[in-house]
Amino acid sequence: MTDLLDELLALTEREHELVVSCAWEELAALDAARRDLVARMPAAAPGSAQARLERAVEIQARTSALLAAGVGELQRELGTLSHGRTAVRGYGGTTTIVRAERIDLAG
Repeated sequence: MTDLLDELLALTEREHELVVSCAWEELAALDAARRDLVARMPAAAPGSAQARLERAVEIQARTSALLAAGVGELQRELGTLSHGRTAVRGYGGTTTIVRAERIDLAG
């Protein structure tokens, strides 16, 4: 169990580092490792695991907060893009045709 807890803590720390550095592809690649680790965990942890589990929970909470903030920022950016597209479409709705007149340059 101790080895599993060490793996869990290391994985949680690595995930946090990847979120901080916006390494999304690497973060996604850790999903399989996380699922495998969780599947190998026993139903109940021994009392000696308390400190490491609390540390993993703390790191995971910070990681989740960063991800939530990132999602909020993406939503704001998408809203801005959507608003910009609407404005551009508004300009596209009116077409002005300019007719060129013949100018006699011969004098």
